[in-house]
This record gives sequence, structure tokens and C-alpha cells, in this order.
Amino acid sequence: MNHKASLLASCATVAALILAGCGSTTKLTNVWTDPTLPPSSIQKVMVVAVAQNASGRRMFEDTFASALQKQGVQAISSYSALPGGVTDSLSAHTAMIQNGCDGVFVTRIIDQKTVDTYYPPTSTYVGTPYYGGYYGGWYGYYNTSYAVMTSPGYTVENEVIHVETNLYREKDSKLVWAALSESWLEQASDKASEIQPYVNILVERLVQSKVVGKAK
Repeated sequence: MNHKASLLASCATVAALILAGCGSTTKLTNVWTDPTLPPSSIQKVMVVAVAQNASGRRMFEDTFASALQKQGVQAISSYSALPGGVTDSLSAHTAMIQNGCDGVFVTRIIDQKTVDTYYPPTSTYVGTPYYGGYYGGWYGYYNTSYAVMTSPGYTVENEVIHVETNLYREKDSKLVWAALSESWLEQASDKASEIQPYVNILVERLVQSKVVGKAK
């Protein structure tokens, strides 16, 4: 199976988690650039979010495309070119050619799990300036000089998400750039609000890699 077929084959089975972008607890664990790729050789890209949830897909694609455009990179969202969603590699490839794209970003979840982290109780000793304790012996001094403040233990439930973003060249479907990220999100967090911080991290590293060229 070539890249054009394989890069979109998982669309029907991946859960809709592109919404769960990744704020301050996100880090890029690996970034790779094809060493043979000439700098700024990709001029216009299509952004594809592999997600079953249409609103989540559109939100992520718009945010990613907008962040690229702010860096001077020409970018379009896949849903604007394929309103019905990416159903097969042929239709996606046709849409890329029709819109003048020579690269495609594909972002998808590769792993997701729930992790409970327990934080044990903590005690803090706070001094009290009662000088009479000096004359009442050891026990009196200790009891009157320190008060103990104890915080109870608690458990935080997090979603740990690993996201993969690949950039493929249109003319030969070759993988030319890839990034892996790990995100820790609290279950109660507003995941939609975390898309922008995640995209910012991604675009920053992409610009540093000098893979995509800016519009002239």
C-alpha cells in the first residue's frame, strides 16, 4: 500500500479526539525532517484531521491552517475542499491538485489512556513566636512554637494522549516531516480551548525545521 492510500486508511476507525489538543502539559517527544528535502520546498498545504466528529475536525483544521497562514504559509482545511470529509485517498489527492497544494498534513491520535495520579497528604510546620516556651522545658517549647498544617491527599484523573502529525509531499506521497506529542489533560478541562496552544507548539517547530515556504 502506498502512502496516498495508507495515510488516510485509518479515518474510519480513529476516535474523535483531535479536540483534545494539549496546553501547558504537552510536549513534542520526537520531530523528524527528511534530510534530503530542500528548504522551503513545500509551498501550500492541506490540513487533514483524522476524526469522526465533524465539528472537532473542522475546529482543529481551521486552527492549524490559520496558525500556518499567520506564519506566511499558504494552507487550507480539508473540509473546505472536501465538505463530506476525506473518504478515500483519490478524492483527497484530486482536491489537493485542484487547490494547488503540494503537501498535506495529517494529524491523528495514535494512543489514548486514562491515568490516575495520587498525591499523598503533606504537612507543613509553621513557627509561632511564643517566647514563654523557652522556660517551660522541651515539651512546652515544642508545643507552643510550632503548629502543624496538613493538606489531605487527593487523586487527579488525566487523559494521556499521543498525537502524530505527518507532512506528505503531493508529487510522490513521500513523508517529509513528522512530529509526535504527549499530552496530559485533566478530565474536567475544556479540551476545545487547548487546541490553540498545541497548534502553536507544532507550528513553531515546523517553522524551525524550514520545511514549508512562505507565500511570496
